[in-house]
Amino acid sequence: MPTIWDRLAERGVSAGYYYSDFPFLALWGAKYLGISHLISNFFADAAAGTLPAVSFVDPRFLGEEQGLSNDDHPHADIRNGEAFLNDVYEAITSSPNWANTVMVINYDEWGGFFDHVPPALAPIPPADAAVGNDGRRGFRVPAMVISPFAPQGQVAHGLYDHTSVLKMIEWRYGLQPLTVRDSTANNLAEILDFKAKRVVAPSFNVPAGPFGSLCSPLLEEEIEFPLDYAAALGFPTPP
Repeated sequence: MPTIWDRLAERGVSAGYYYSDFPFLALWGAKYLGISHLISNFFADAAAGTLPAVSFVDPRFLGEEQGLSNDDHPHADIRNGEAFLNDVYEAITSSPNWANTVMVINYDEWGGFFDHVPPALAPIPPADAAVGNDGRRGFRVPAMVISPFAPQGQVAHGLYDHTSVLKMIEWRYGLQPLTVRDSTANNLAEILDFKAKRVVAPSFNVPAGPFGSLCSPLLEEEIEFPLDYAAALGFPTPP
């Protein structure tokens, strides 16, 4: 604490967290209940042009071991993950909000495969150091920046990490940084060209699915427990 949500609230900037099954903001109890919405609300808000200034969108996480999720974790069928990303992409690029939007698709893990670039160190706050974190960034992960301001078909070769997204949000809305990590991060907005504005976005032929089948017998208690926890806090649960 505080989180980026607190910084946005302090500044009066609208924010929304959209989730497909388990709302991870429930890990803070009911504190962020007011900005948490089911994924169906995201598609409705995008179509209406009423998306908050800052929005986070999560895929389905529950049932990974049975292949039910669409978050690209094993044992999910990655075609379902691609279909989910395309749904979000089409909702954004067809939204009245699109002309002034920066969409970031960010992965949080590298998949366990070899990377020839050694993880570098980054400054860390005292709380991280106290639990033994040496500030190692970790292996590289994919990220895509999609925007009318994003140069087409280019690779950004600067050093960016997940806190670069926070840095961009803080830069855009004049927010105070959370820790030394995001205050020293490179701003992801550096890769954008605000003199250009390409509002025509390409479409992609992505099969909708769903794909795959259960990898093992479904253990209902593995799915019901986190949903019951979220429901007890007042978070809407998916049908």
